[in-house]
Amino acid sequence: MANRTPTLRQLQIFLALSEHKNISRVAETLHISQPSVSIQLKNLTDVLGMQLYNVNGRSVELTEAGEATVKSAREMFFSLDKLHIELDDLKGIKSGVLKLSVVSTAKYFLPILLGQFCKRYPLIDVELNVGNRQEIIKRFNQNKDDFYVFSQCPESDNLIAEPFLDNPLVVVAPANHELTKKMPISLNRLAHYPFLLREIGSGTRRCIDDFCKLHKIKLKAKMTIESNAAIKHSVAADLGLAILSSHTLDYMQDSSLAILDVEHFPLKSQWYLVRTKNRNQTALAELFHEYLQNEGLSTLQKIAKTKA
Repeated sequence: MANRTPTLRQLQIFLALSEHKNISRVAETLHISQPSVSIQLKNLTDVLGMQLYNVNGRSVELTEAGEATVKSAREMFFSLDKLHIELDDLKGIKSGVLKLSVVSTAKYFLPILLGQFCKRYPLIDVELNVGNRQEIIKRFNQNKDDFYVFSQCPESDNLIAEPFLDNPLVVVAPANHELTKKMPISLNRLAHYPFLLREIGSGTRRCIDDFCKLHKIKLKAKMTIESNAAIKHSVAADLGLAILSSHTLDYMQDSSLAILDVEHFPLKSQWYLVRTKNRNQTALAELFHEYLQNEGLSTLQKIAKTKA
C-alpha cells in the first residue's frame, strides 16, 4: 500500500466528479466513456483503500476521505502548474495559464485589461470564468483561481483584497425619458418611477439596498433581472429605470440610454482584486498583478475618456 500512488488521470477524473457530482457528466466533460470513468474511480478507491464517494440515484456525494482527496489533488495540480511556469520563467519565457474568476459586471472592463496584457505576453493563456456572485464565491472557496474580482468581497478569513478601481453606480434611463429634461432629480421624485433591479445577492443589488436603507427610501421594483445586458435592453425599451455600474456603459457607444443626474449619485463603490491567503502566487500571477498596478488602470482611463 505504501508504494501505491494514484495516477494524475485518476485524480483529474475525481476532481471532475467532485465538481459535477455525476459520472455521466464527468465522461461527457472529459470526452471519455462512462465505463472508463467508473474503472478509473474504482482503481483510485482501491489504491487509497477508502470509500471516496457514495452514489445517491444519479448523483454522488463525497465522503470525508473523498473531500481530503480533492483538497490534496488540487494542491498537487497547482504545484505542477507552478513548476511549469517557474521553469519557463527561468528560460526567460513568460508563459503558462493565468486563472481568473470575475463577477458578471467586471466582464465589461476586464477583457480590455487582458487584451493589452496578452499582447505584451503572447505565450500566456488566460482561463477567465465569469459568473454571478455566488458562483464566483464558490470558486473562491475551492481556491481554484489566481485572482477573483468582486465589487463586494465575500466574508472569509482566507482573503486578501486590494481595491484597484472605482465602481460608481449610476441611474440609467431611456435617452428620451422625461426625467432627462428635468435634472437634477431628488430621491423622492425618483422613487415614483418603476425600477429594473439586479437579483438579490449580487454586489450591485447589495449596494443599492444599503443605500435605500440609509436614506429611508423604497424603490418600485418592477422586475428582477440577472443580466446587466438584459437590464440595459429593458431600460432602452422603456420598461423602467435602473441603477448600474458605470462600467457597463463606459467602454461602448450606447445612444439609447442616458445617465440621470440624481441626488446622492453616483454611489461610491470599489472593484477589488482578491486572492486566497493559502494560495502561493505564481510568477505569472505576480506579473499580472504588477501589470495591473503599473499600466492596466491607465489603459482603462484612456478608453473611458475617449468614449463617445
